[in-house]
Amino acid sequence: MEQSHMSEDQEYVPYCIGNIRSNGVVSTSNKLIRPIELSANEYKALLYAMAVANYGEKKQQGKEITEQTYIYLYKNDLADLLGLNKRNSINVAIDRIYKELSSRVAHFVIEEAADNAKKRTKKIHSVVPIIRELRWEDDLKNAIQIRFTSEVLPYFTQLAGGNFTTYQLKHLFALDLVSSMSLYTYFIKNEFKFQSQETYYVAFSLEDLKALIDLNESKYDRWVDFRRYVLDRIVQEINENTDLRLEYETIKKGRPVVGVNFKLQHSISDKKKLGINMSERIKVYLDVPFEDNTVVKDLGAKFDTTVRTWFIYNDDENIVKFQKWLKKEGCLTDSQANNMINDTLFQMDFAEVGVSLTEFKSSMKKKLKTDPEFVKSIEERVIEFFGQNII
Repeated sequence: MEQSHMSEDQEYVPYCIGNIRSNGVVSTSNKLIRPIELSANEYKALLYAMAVANYGEKKQQGKEITEQTYIYLYKNDLADLLGLNKRNSINVAIDRIYKELSSRVAHFVIEEAADNAKKRTKKIHSVVPIIRELRWEDDLKNAIQIRFTSEVLPYFTQLAGGNFTTYQLKHLFALDLVSSMSLYTYFIKNEFKFQSQETYYVAFSLEDLKALIDLNESKYDRWVDFRRYVLDRIVQEINENTDLRLEYETIKKGRPVVGVNFKLQHSISDKKKLGINMSERIKVYLDVPFEDNTVVKDLGAKFDTTVRTWFIYNDDENIVKFQKWLKKEGCLTDSQANNMINDTLFQMDFAEVGVSLTEFKSSMKKKLKTDPEFVKSIEERVIEFFGQNII
């Protein structure tokens, strides 16, 4: 492709990464089913470009974005949003995006007037190219420049009067699997049907579910393989990284599994859902087994040397990722309980006659970890021992 610098008569969307990062949304028409056969990085680059277009359209007060409009995806910003921090991985990833994204297509469902008098409308499935032009200047290599096709532009611009859904980019960018992104966006797009319900159910046949996540119907044709290598990974990733909580049960016809019925919790504040007090900034202590120490450290947890326990703050934006390590409310973590039961004064005050030290430690540790009423009854002792209130 011939490269040239931007001429004065060419259109472009203003640089706005700060706004995209802080406001963090992208809006697309509900007629858009999905882009097809994209890698996760391509999908995220596409969402980023759509978000820039959304913002640019608002910023320019309704000025129409057309096939002639260039949208800039700056390399360092794109790398930041994709979680890439090494020069080689950044260049390789963006090179791949540039080479592969130009050939991708999108899948739409369009309603048209039906020829049959008994039906007013008919549904038309349409596959159209996404990209009109991609530019990647050899000398600078500082930004991918994108022009979208006129066929695809109406599905994420000029949406004010249409049927569209707005997604939080932080949730989509936290997902590593395209299949997770496809299922998540489907649920969010259809969430309006269940707004009055905190918990609701969505059922799929296996055929429809595989089509939605762009998985060849013959691949993983054994249910046990599909569940292990595809479905469970999707559910885990959505639960750990987004505002949805998924469970599922199988739908059977005789013995064979023919479908999946998802149970979803309606989107509410993650911190409220986890019972986190937001009235002040406080430490939230984590009950972390030894083998998970590296994991929580990499996620951003800190270690409190005074109480020998990992913690995060209640305003941590990634708090939902720590859900499995949150201790029972009003109780102590494993590490905190160990510190107390190994204290000689504590043993003298609470040990019972005829009970071995091993039995005492075992039963007392269980009470400290699971019995909030007992912990509350010795709250002053806990504060004295740790020098602060950790309950």
